[in-house]
Order: sequence, then structure tokens, then C-alpha cells
Amino acid sequence: MKEHQEGKAVFKANLSGKDKGPGKAKGVFYNPAMKMSRDLHIAFAKELEIKGKVLDGLAASGIRGIRLALEAGLNVEFCDTSQLSTKTIVENLKLNGIVAEVYNEPVEELLKRMKYDCIDIDPFGTPAPFLEAAIKGLNDNGILGVSATDTAVLCGAKPSICMKRYGARSMKWVSAKEIGVRILLAKIHSIASDIGKGIEPLLCYSEGHHLRVFIRLVKKNNTKLKWINLDMEVIDKEEKDAGGPLWVDKIINENLVPTDCEGKLGKFFQTLRNEANGPPGLYDINDIARNAKVGQTPKRDKIIKCLEELGYFASSSIFSPLGIKTNAPKTKRREAVKLAQSL
Repeated sequence: MKEHQEGKAVFKANLSGKDKGPGKAKGVFYNPAMKMSRDLHIAFAKELEIKGKVLDGLAASGIRGIRLALEAGLNVEFCDTSQLSTKTIVENLKLNGIVAEVYNEPVEELLKRMKYDCIDIDPFGTPAPFLEAAIKGLNDNGILGVSATDTAVLCGAKPSICMKRYGARSMKWVSAKEIGVRILLAKIHSIASDIGKGIEPLLCYSEGHHLRVFIRLVKKNNTKLKWINLDMEVIDKEEKDAGGPLWVDKIINENLVPTDCEGKLGKFFQTLRNEANGPPGLYDINDIARNAKVGQTPKRDKIIKCLEELGYFASSSIFSPLGIKTNAPKTKRREAVKLAQSL
């Protein structure tokens, strides 16, 4: 086990992965590829001005919770089933001058007797087994953060497992990651509905090898899960090749996206702000160009500019470098590509 530094935290952990992919779950797990996720979480936590008690529910080395405590001033507690991990968390807390509760037990058991104002679930793989316990463990208006690295399942590569695990049909192509996020939200919504609650998505995105959602637990509402077909149309019933049932309302609250970040993080948040009020789903710029029978596909920014000049919503997307989010009909998308080719 080696000593690492991330943000303001100094900590001991076993390095897992080489800055790409989820790495391997062994020892006291620490994956440097998730640094961006933790940077995002800290900036978002500051924006939300989270109060009350926070749980790092699958803490491993404790790096997420430690950084939240050091850099966002949160009151964090830690939980992990591994005795080695919880012992290491205690040591890491001392290294950073933090006093906090550390629990060595399954998070599902802890949440049978404890309630929190904010819970984070960042598992190795699917979050599905932990969702019910996490939702039941939230206080009213509490915030739940969830990471999912089972992207092959949520994003179309393993549809049968997605149906079994999340009760929904995933999609491939350019919208795969956004549809995956909406399926995860649908699962959380369904669990919340079963206990008489509703959810409000606050900030949802894909980054690197994982999907992440932040939701607020609210009063039960009348939100209906629907489907999205290959033409990116929201439909009420299942049809061939459509994705769903899934969450089709907003997944990004523009007013909660941090505005004071620079560099890579600042650009990431700017993209989230740009697409926050767009319709669900994405269109592939190469498909639009092919349908318009133009030669080389124009740059995405040029197509977006032309769509806006035609009077439609248009933005790039955090979910795909080839995706455009727009409410323009097919004829206008083709027209925009042709106009963009001449710029």
C-alpha cells in the first residue's frame, strides 16, 4: 500500500487501474481515473451548500469522503465491509486531521438504523443492489449520488442483463450513455415511488468509464416513465428498438451547475449548462451528414451554430463527442448540415 495525494488529501491505498477504466477491485481500492468524478462532486457539493450528515457508503480508501470533508467542509461518515479498508480509512482520517465515524459493515445494514442528509454510492460495478437501502436511508429532501461503471449493461452491449438488473431496454449508438443515465434514474424513481417518494434529478452525466447521477428525494409526484425511439421521439408505449422505460424529464438543473471552475472542469460544466434545457436524446452528426448527402461531415460547432440560426435549440453533449441535442426536425437538421458545409 502506497501513499497518494489527490486534491488536498494525503492517503494510503492500493492503486487500481492505470488512469483508464474501472481498474481491479483488490486491497484498499483507489482508482485515479475517478479523480475527475471526485473533482466534479466537490464543486457540485459547494454549489449545493450541502448541510447535515453525509455518508460515503462504499468508502474503500475513503478518498471521496475525505476530500468532501477537506474541500467542501462536509460532515462525512464512512462505511465499508472490508476490515482492511475501514482500518485504512481511520489511518487516512488521522493523516488529514479529520475526526469522523467509520463503520465496518454492509451499507445496507447501516442504513436500516441510520438516516443521512446526503448519501454517496460509488461501487465497483453496478449500483443496483444498493439503491433501495440508499433511498430508504435518506432524510426527506436528502441528496443521493450514484456512480455506475456497468456501462456495457446500461449502454446497449448487454441488453438482457440490463432488463434483468434495471427493468429496461438499453440502446446503442450515439445516445447510449444518455439513455443509460435515464435508465438508472428510472430505477431510482421506481424504488422511491414504492415507498411513497419522488425524485428530482439535479446533475447527471457521463465521464470516462462511468455514469453518475445526483438526485434529491422529494414528495411523490406524477412523473411517468416513457420510451425513446430511434428517431429520438418520446413515446408512451414500447415499440421495436426503443429504449425504456426511462426518465424523460430534465436530468440537469442549469441553476445548480457550478460556474466558477476553470480548465477541464470548467469546460465540462459549460457543456452541461448548454444542454441542460434541451430535449432528451442525441443525433449523430455523421448520420445527419449522410442523410443530407454531403461529403465530409462539418464540425459539430458549425452545425450547432446553423441550427441556432434556423431558430432551434442546439447544443453539444457531455454524453458523446458526435452527438447534437436539438429540437429541430429532420429536414432542418439536414439543412443545417448543408449550411455548415459552406462555412
